[in-house]
Parts: sequence; C-alpha cells; structure tokens
Amino acid sequence: MLKVHFSYFARPRRGRCDCCDRQQTLEVKLLLLDDASLIGDLILCGECAAAWEELTSRDRERVVKQWNFTGEGEEG
Repeated sequence: MLKVHFSYFARPRRGRCDCCDRQQTLEVKLLLLDDASLIGDLILCGECAAAWEELTSRDRERVVKQWNFTGEGEEG
C-alpha cells in the first residue's frame, strides 16, 4: 500500500525545491513508501509542502451515483 510521510527539517536550509524548482528555504522531506520500502523522496519548500499535505490528507472521494447527460445508452 502506498504511503506518504512528511519529515520536517530541524534547521531549514536554502536550495532548489524538487516540486516548483525555485530557489527557496527547504523545510520538508516527503517520503513515498510502498509498505516498508522507500520508493522515492522529494525535498520541498514550505508552499509546496503545504499543497502536497492538503492533497494527500483529503479523504478519498467515493462515487455515489453517476449521471449521463449525453443520452447515450438510454432506451427510448
């Protein structure tokens, strides 16, 4: 199962963000894990880390009912 783990630096450092590619203060290391195996990592600035955290912390959406507005597949 794919997991995302955020690790915050004790002392932020200056460098290029792996997401936005801007020279920023780097604050977070994002680890991508498959069970216990490390798949990859990203070193992120504060803005990108906040965006990633918002995206990954959302609950998965579930389709309750699907609508067909094109009229395809309808009888009549």
